[in-house]
Amino acid sequence: MDIKLSFKAMVNKKKGKVLFVEVDSSIADVLLSFLTLPLGTIVRILKEHYEDDESTSYGSLSSLYNGLSNLDGHHFWTKGAKSILLHPRRSSSDAECIKLMLDVSDSPPLEYYICPNKCNNRFQITSMYYDNAGKCRCCNRHRMKREVAENDAQIVPCCDGVFTKTTASFVITDDLQIMPNAGLLQIVSVLGVTDMDEVETINITFGLFEVVELLEASLISTNPLSVVILDEEVLEMSSTEGKYEDQSPSTAANALISNSKTMNVKLVVQKSTNKLLYAEAEEDFVEFLFSFLVIPLGGVVSLLSRNSNLKPIDSLYKSAADLIHDKYLKNPDAKNRLIKPSIPHGYLSENHILPLNEERFLADLACNYYSLFPSTKFPNGQGSYLEGTRTYKVADDLTVTPFSIASVLYSLKEQKIPVSDLREVEVQIGLNEALSILKASLTSTTALSVALLS
Repeated sequence: MDIKLSFKAMVNKKKGKVLFVEVDSSIADVLLSFLTLPLGTIVRILKEHYEDDESTSYGSLSSLYNGLSNLDGHHFWTKGAKSILLHPRRSSSDAECIKLMLDVSDSPPLEYYICPNKCNNRFQITSMYYDNAGKCRCCNRHRMKREVAENDAQIVPCCDGVFTKTTASFVITDDLQIMPNAGLLQIVSVLGVTDMDEVETINITFGLFEVVELLEASLISTNPLSVVILDEEVLEMSSTEGKYEDQSPSTAANALISNSKTMNVKLVVQKSTNKLLYAEAEEDFVEFLFSFLVIPLGGVVSLLSRNSNLKPIDSLYKSAADLIHDKYLKNPDAKNRLIKPSIPHGYLSENHILPLNEERFLADLACNYYSLFPSTKFPNGQGSYLEGTRTYKVADDLTVTPFSIASVLYSLKEQKIPVSDLREVEVQIGLNEALSILKASLTSTTALSVALLS
């Protein structure tokens, strides 16, 4: 079904700028849903949209995703481990976001495995993961049977609203700041519009294609609406690509940083230029990098204290957190799903370092209680994606490959860099450094240098 959504835009064509658009709740919900998308899903959506155009990259996320995709399956405990990283779910938002009039994500309905035998009158074992099709731990006889969750099946776009109430209307600025449509003078005051002589109203129609274009524009420009609606030149973000700095330091935050786990990484730097060539790291650091791909965009902004260097995304987050008051939201949980999204159950490995919350999976279907059956991806409930103890080469743009002395020497020869011009720098990665790498990965193709050497 080819759905189109229509709205009005106020534009200054002489200056090539969209001042604002007036929309109903269905379009506001579509834009807010960007915050629920995991970074890996965003990269995959845009790769498919632009048909793997190698000239298009989004910070170091594209190269991180491509490196993971090219990494041989024998590096992972199971096929499902790699698949989860390449095709992450949106956690509890998935079921609601399927109701969006235009949903850029192609997440399938939630499926789970269940023992066909009612092993206990009260408890039954279920699993969200396809790799968990072994024998039921309860009766140890029957193999788990695939089902589709009743509460997620057959959901189609509807007029019920997703995050905002269907009766609400909103104004969205060029940098994706969303405000309730509360009156002319308030909007004019916020936008600073005084001369209306050059302003005109145009009718706009958006389909799924335009929404994907807007998603990309929000990652690379400060004027995404003007880029998509008026086909204007991208105004690139002036990035402060420095280290992560907590904008609101607190005793609790400082304690969290001081008590967080650490990882050791060896940086190989060219002496004569002080340029980072690559890093040598073990599986804990590589799993930490891969964990970026499962974090929802709203979770990223929250981790980075609302300063991700992606101005439109920060504006969306501010809209959900501060500008759209509770009376305009569908229910009290809507805001938390946008600004404090959880990671789906089973997605966090024991090597995660960022303060992320993992969702509990407790199904309550057909008046029965279902206990959690962990995925065999993590045999002991929580474990590792990557199998064994290996050393990996991590490029400055976060491309991960198995470490090989022969390939490194060949690369140095190609670049005409003698081994005598190399030095090693031992770096300990704690929470502050981890957040710096995450922040740099969003906008820079030299994420390690920006985060660790700047």
